[in-house]
Amino acid sequence: MPTAVTDSFRFFSEDHPADRAFDLYAALYSRGSDVSRGEGPFFAKVRAWRLDKILLFERRLSGVVHARRERVASDGFDHFVLTHVVEGEVRLEVSGPPRILAPGEGVLLDTRRPMRSAHRDALILTASIARDVVEAALGPAGRLHGQILAPPDNLVLADFLTSLTRRGDALTPAALPALGRAFIDILSSVGGEAPRTGREDQRRDLARRETVRRFVLPRLADKTLSVDAISTGAGISRSSLYRLFDKQGGVARFIQLIRLDALRAILDAEGHAPDAAELADRLGFAGAPQMERLFAELHGVGPQDYAEAVAGKPRNDPDVARRRWAGWLNELD
Repeated sequence: MPTAVTDSFRFFSEDHPADRAFDLYAALYSRGSDVSRGEGPFFAKVRAWRLDKILLFERRLSGVVHARRERVASDGFDHFVLTHVVEGEVRLEVSGPPRILAPGEGVLLDTRRPMRSAHRDALILTASIARDVVEAALGPAGRLHGQILAPPDNLVLADFLTSLTRRGDALTPAALPALGRAFIDILSSVGGEAPRTGREDQRRDLARRETVRRFVLPRLADKTLSVDAISTGAGISRSSLYRLFDKQGGVARFIQLIRLDALRAILDAEGHAPDAAELADRLGFAGAPQMERLFAELHGVGPQDYAEAVAGKPRNDPDVARRRWAGWLNELD
């Protein structure tokens, strides 16, 4: 079901006419950020990979501003963004006076709260990270928005992010859970004196959710997959299962999202929509109408339209990049 290598996309401003490049870039980011022109000429080169509950980006940016202000109250984002500056300058506004992030520094930002960043000749590594992953690494999230990550505490984390971006195109889905666990351990090393109890509880819950996911993935075709079956197979009590997936909308919704993710991976890999009834049966949906409705609710278009939009297009096509990233964000939050 998953593709041979991890999902990815590209956006290079130089691939597009100068009078359209910025508008295409702003459209790419419109799902999560208000984008405006900054000082100097605009330039953007973005490489992105979807890991396990982590979206990884390498970006060269100049003359562009990203902001999340009024939209934080309505767009439903519920994850963190970690940014590490490799080169150039990022002007950050969180609360209080602006701060210039210099090369070697990083910052954690909570998408539930306002922020603004302006980029000038900047090379940055960015990770969009599920909230439960951040809390498993650093403890309760309330104090983390705007936390600066500076040398020497962040050096190993910076090296790890650099290694992931260098090898992103070669990563396979089988490697992603282990890399996700390694990311938690490395991120926790910059956490200072964050409450250990909170972190241990979050890590335990995260590990249990991963156990459930591993149990569910090879059984997607089983339409009778139930809480009782998962409880027995994964060795987790029913009450714990309900608690673990309460924020995800419940166990049934969690299974539904795994099925929808598998469907999107098939459409991306095959470049066309296979027979709807056969595909619904293969993935354990109640039927093709249910599958098509749920996919459209998540992605804005049905499976057939999605497949036609990405069929035969390279990963640096702006429409492919926009659709793929929108899907990733839906699954992250």
